[in-house]
Amino acid sequence: MPRFIKPALWTAGVLAAGLLAFWLLLALDIPYKSTAAPETTPVTSATTTPAPPPAALSAYVTEVRAGPDDHTAVLHVNLPTCAEAPVAQVEETGHRIEAEVRYRMPSGANCGVSPAGFPVKTAAPIGERPVYVNLGDSWGLVAGGWQRCDRIVGCFPPADHCSPVRIAPLEFGAEAEHPGTMRACDQNWLIHDLQRHGGEPARRVAYRWTGTGWSDFASAKGGGCGEILAAEPKFPTALCGNPAPPS
Repeated sequence: MPRFIKPALWTAGVLAAGLLAFWLLLALDIPYKSTAAPETTPVTSATTTPAPPPAALSAYVTEVRAGPDDHTAVLHVNLPTCAEAPVAQVEETGHRIEAEVRYRMPSGANCGVSPAGFPVKTAAPIGERPVYVNLGDSWGLVAGGWQRCDRIVGCFPPADHCSPVRIAPLEFGAEAEHPGTMRACDQNWLIHDLQRHGGEPARRVAYRWTGTGWSDFASAKGGGCGEILAAEPKFPTALCGNPAPPS
């Protein structure tokens, strides 16, 4: 046999054996295991959003009293017994003072209320400046102590009973859509025309001073003083003159 035939036969045999081994691997279906690191999906840890803090509430001020000095007033409130972090707050200008008591309530809390006093201190003496509470109520330090002020004439109304500030509550109380007309006035008696609605005729009303404000006692449809004197003979005729009918 020629020499080159033996190496060729040996090579062919090796190839045949390799192919046979590869075919057996395919037939056995042995799973392939990769040596590369498996791809992993990052796991995001769950985070809990903290609940927002409870909203701050404003306590209803039932009364304002004097403090130990002319820079201090005491706000009296009915405060929940489980209220958290109650604190008095104050803002002031040269003409007015705004004060309140703020607090927080625990979530789901249910408790009773108890009276409490919270002093508020101003930078300047309180003096005649009104202290506003409850989004509109005002208190003033007048002769005799603190008192609730009238919403219209304020804490310190003018001494003149015929002042527009003194007469304004009459129009407010009558729910008049148009400003009234003062026909005659002294410090004890007043004639004032009012018109509630544009489609209604004006009506004449007579008032007497009570010591704290005007109080009506008669109304008139015509001019003159006849109808007023019939209701109150003490009404001074000098105020009547000869006024025209209400208009």
